[in-house]
Amino acid sequence: MSYSTETIRNVCLLGHSGSGKTALAESMLFATGAIDRMGRVPDGNTVCDYDAEEIKRQVTISAAIAPISFGGKKINVIDCPGFQDFAGEVAAALRAVEAGIIFCTAKDGLSVGAERNWKLLKAAGKPVAFYVSKLDEEHGDYFGVLEALQAKYGSIVCPVTIPASDGTGVIDLVHNIAYETNGNKTAKVAVPAADAGKAEELREALMETAAGATEELMEKYFEEMTLSEEELVTGIKAGLKDRSVVPVFCGVGTTGVGTQALLQAILDYVPAPDEVEGIDPNGPTAGLVFKTVSDQFGKYNFIKLVSGKLTADMSLRNSRTGNTDKLGRLYTMCGKKTTEVKDACCGDIVAIGKMDWKTGDTVCDPKAEIELPAIEIAEPCYSMCISPKTKGQDDKIANGLARLNEEDISFTVVNNAETHQMVLSGAGDIQLDVLCAKLKSR
Repeated sequence: MSYSTETIRNVCLLGHSGSGKTALAESMLFATGAIDRMGRVPDGNTVCDYDAEEIKRQVTISAAIAPISFGGKKINVIDCPGFQDFAGEVAAALRAVEAGIIFCTAKDGLSVGAERNWKLLKAAGKPVAFYVSKLDEEHGDYFGVLEALQAKYGSIVCPVTIPASDGTGVIDLVHNIAYETNGNKTAKVAVPAADAGKAEELREALMETAAGATEELMEKYFEEMTLSEEELVTGIKAGLKDRSVVPVFCGVGTTGVGTQALLQAILDYVPAPDEVEGIDPNGPTAGLVFKTVSDQFGKYNFIKLVSGKLTADMSLRNSRTGNTDKLGRLYTMCGKKTTEVKDACCGDIVAIGKMDWKTGDTVCDPKAEIELPAIEIAEPCYSMCISPKTKGQDDKIANGLARLNEEDISFTVVNNAETHQMVLSGAGDIQLDVLCAKLKSR
């Protein structure tokens, strides 16, 4: 299926490790028929956590992309790592999306990881929403988390979906309906009578916040003290874009509760790529290589197309090297699964195989060469010396690390002239341990 720029949505899932990001991505894929069976992180069979080290450690190490077709549109969901050691993956993913969704669990609430990601999105100027996950956990308290978020970030934080009191689904305050989930099926139903009063109270507060997004809505609200459903959508979308409204959603990724409501919300409120600065569908072709994968499945460079259109027969110039390369096949990637496509529109994410490119490179039309801003990665703060078990294998280790550096630009390798040791530096001990494990397996 072909898409146009206005039908694309790009979002990343952010939050502390274990907050339910991968489970939600899996639930989205299942709900839209992209997969016929839901995997589980403990079972090591999810789409996004496919790397051997991710399966072994049961944590997300590398940002993975899950393209989802819903409502005639395409949502590129990027599942990001939660550990600070892999913050480089998050920094790269933020360059490819128009909004970020920060996870807080219903039990643990506002975590350090959530606060850190709030700061990252603010610095990047990206719209932000919150998702309260794991509503089914014992001692989970959605409204307690909501109060904590509002206490921290103010009244701009407003609920858009809330849990139904009987635990069967969520209530969409904007459209004034409930999404009831039984087994693998979700249906739209009337708001339960037991929740009608609470929902109406929160809906009125949501109207007041959304009305402040534009002067027209504010005037309408002051005159009539109400907004229509369409006006509420307009207000939330405008407010999300300029960060004057921070919507809060909720659900349970492992059961599908709230998943369909969130998918609809992404279509309703997240800006399309052409609605933000720096995206030009009518310009010459240009894109940013924001991710590289080089493993037993092959080498792929992931491109966020920021201008023009991309086709499989084009030639692009690498602004860093000055080389012009004729493209091979184009793919969409769902975890490690490849699907060949003939072209990609501006704003979409596509993977290209067998190119001599690196993460952070700008690739563009040779007749209109540009260089996009580099991906900003924090300086390494943790170092250790590494050496081969067998003498004479130093070159082999160096070559292996060079290949890994194509994937992960956040670490460095230097040969210390005084100690004659190879020093590996990164964001933390977990990252370096993963790098060494990958090095041994290659």
